Amino acid sequence: MIISDNRKSELYQFEKICKDAEEYMNMVAVKDPAYYISKSAQKLEPEVLSALKYVSRGTNFQDTIRIESGLKFPDIVVNRYYGVEVKSTTKNQWSVIGGSVAEGTRIEDVELIFLMFGKLCNPVEFKTKRYQDCLSDVAVTHSPRYKIDMNLSEEETIFSKMNIKYDDLRRRKDPLEPVVEYYKKRLKPGESLWWIGNNVEDSSPIKIRLWNTLSKEEKFKLITQCFALFPCIFQRNNSKFDRVSLWLAAKHAVISPSLRDNFSAGGRIDICLNNHIYKNMPRIYYNLWMMFPDIVEVIYFTDISVLMETWGIQLSNQDDLISKWTNLVLEYSDNERDHIKSFLNDVKQETFR
Repeated sequence: MIISDNRKSELYQFEKICKDAEEYMNMVAVKDPAYYISKSAQKLEPEVLSALKYVSRGTNFQDTIRIESGLKFPDIVVNRYYGVEVKSTTKNQWSVIGGSVAEGTRIEDVELIFLMFGKLCNPVEFKTKRYQDCLSDVAVTHSPRYKIDMNLSEEETIFSKMNIKYDDLRRRKDPLEPVVEYYKKRLKPGESLWWIGNNVEDSSPIKIRLWNTLSKEEKFKLITQCFALFPCIFQRNNSKFDRVSLWLAAKHAVISPSLRDNFSAGGRIDICLNNHIYKNMPRIYYNLWMMFPDIVEVIYFTDISVLMETWGIQLSNQDDLISKWTNLVLEYSDNERDHIKSFLNDVKQETFR
């Protein structure tokens, strides 16, 4: 946090009035708990404002405290550079979902924010802490949001886990990027960040759809992308479509109970290609052949960082991406490697001649 030297004493005063407001509200809660229990989250903000004004009398903050109208962050601004965000719960707990990680509605000049948290059930109690010191994790509703826990130690905050300072994160052009990378590194097999794409600017549809409700054109487009992004579907194991299923759900909000059939239904087939006959080929290779020009187009127009992630290999801008992809298909087809190598070469020759 960047605060000039001549405001350091002001900073300490601000922390003190936040603590004093907490103490004052807890004193009222002991005397008349029903008073606060009757408050909704919106009605609590004026109570916090009133407490802050009361304890700030005779300080530099007197007459500088106001509630911000509209959906602004934080709820209360103190002397331009400081703020208080108000959260509450009617449950007997000190945790709740907080504000957006992106902080798109943050008031520009506010540098330091305290959180005033009200537990509006018996026993009614209030706690206040620096905002960043009570953010434990990231949860997702319609967008990534911080999880608030008023009982955290400094070592337990999400910023300590990510090894980044809160102010450094929030000032980034894209504050979600380090969050995405942090959680991606901790994914287990079969897990996916459904709430974010490979590019943090990507978004997913709100509606979830079944595969059989899609148009033929959309099915073709998605199958082509699956071929291009996931050569692992040529493996001979039962989990080869797991990552594809996760990607369809996370990226396109599409669920397919029988995804495999879209690639391999129809059994084996003889393929005549470049004067060669490839007998008894799995249907998935026939579909590769039919769709190969479209697969090539997807590969060429996909960002290299996305390909590295979905292919699971390192790439450079100088790489022959189509050769890299066919080599991966070949590696995953290890039981018929010589046969498949000849087939892939013929497919490429037919396409690029």
